[in-house]
Amino acid sequence: MIIMRFSLTSGKRMFLFSFLILLSSLTSFAQTQNEFWPEINGFINLNDQFRAYLVAAYAQGKESEIETLDMAAYIDVSIKPVFRPKYFQADWQRSRFLWARIGFDHVFKSESGSTITHENRGIISIYGKAHLPADIWLENRARADLRWIGDVYSTRYRYRLEATREFSVFKNPAVPYLNCEFFNDTRYSGLSRLLVMAGAEYTVSKYFRFEVYLAPQFDYQPERADLLVFGVVAKLYL
Repeated sequence: MIIMRFSLTSGKRMFLFSFLILLSSLTSFAQTQNEFWPEINGFINLNDQFRAYLVAAYAQGKESEIETLDMAAYIDVSIKPVFRPKYFQADWQRSRFLWARIGFDHVFKSESGSTITHENRGIISIYGKAHLPADIWLENRARADLRWIGDVYSTRYRYRLEATREFSVFKNPAVPYLNCEFFNDTRYSGLSRLLVMAGAEYTVSKYFRFEVYLAPQFDYQPERADLLVFGVVAKLYL
């Protein structure tokens, strides 16, 4: 319940902060590297409490100048089965107020066409959701990446705050969102990265959705760098 209280007391302030960062970054990224991040997600509902989540994502610049291919598998667990009947049949995630994600991610990396040290990650995430006025939903996510880069272990802690609101477009759900995520890497001291994302998810059918987003990324450690990303995510529901 700590997650919920944090959302209600400081959520609006952080949402405004994210929006201002996004606006300022769009006017200052003329000389910054731009990237395109395509991604495919697969979701398999196992039952009311469990869901499988599969990811294949490509990025260049997501890890400095290195090209990466993430292949990940997760299990989503509904910790507290409190459902909103309006969404329960149509959407696993939106019908839950508190849930967790546990998984493993193998990251293939290359630089200038040459393979470099791969990375393995164990991932643990906790999600909490709160309802705001105007039918806006605020979601907190606390995530820990347990990282083995070669034989070297480190931990990266990530905190994300996201605001969403559902609309109907051509009789299908459309969900615009704005989020801000902070990264803290144990290899360095203090904030290592800030990522702001603004986008929308559109439901095409029961089995397919797509998401598009614009995301300025600010790296502070090990060196200062900025990146502006356009991303597209195809989502399959089985």
